[in-house]
Amino acid sequence: MKLFNSTLIGLSVAAVASLTLGVEGASAQLSATGTSCNVANLTGTTDCEGIFSGNDSNTITTETSLFGKTGWTERFKVDNSNGTTGPLTVALNDAREDTSGTWELSEDFNFDSYESVMFVLKGGNSFSGYLSDGVTMAGDWNTDDTLKGNRRGAGLSHFTVWTTGTGSNNDEPTPTPVPEPAALLGLGSIALASRFLRRKSDDV
Repeated sequence: MKLFNSTLIGLSVAAVASLTLGVEGASAQLSATGTSCNVANLTGTTDCEGIFSGNDSNTITTETSLFGKTGWTERFKVDNSNGTTGPLTVALNDAREDTSGTWELSEDFNFDSYESVMFVLKGGNSFSGYLSDGVTMAGDWNTDDTLKGNRRGAGLSHFTVWTTGTGSNNDEPTPTPVPEPAALLGLGSIALASRFLRRKSDDV
């Protein structure tokens, strides 16, 4: 009986570990397209990574490493080729073309609140990330670092501000981590195992 109980507990713990690690590993992995980005396509940035396939909002997690940093959190997203969300405003150079325009952060945004700031431009089924210089509050953008089929320059789907860490003047609340579904499943298996063991103990 003791051997059976120990085996059951061991299997439950292993299930939690494997499921949790599997989810984190899959969500943290970015899929490169084999086409490189150019930092010149977004004013006020010092480095870029991409072009990646997919959607940054569904792909980047706190485990994702970009520019040698993890812990990225999505802060503000203009979910269109133009508009305003929070301190971020995105506009088009030509209303008939959604492949270039301008961006601006209002005075409400404070770079000193974060360790690093990243801008992400998504177009088609691809996106690229740009590391902010931590100073520039406005500039130009184009979508040459997104793909429309095999060609550069998809229409802008969204423009997102991501941040990581805290800076010298942090006034942002710490985001509450949301448990992954696989982790919840693993915890549920442990609860069932514990209940089973209690019943066995009562029967002895």
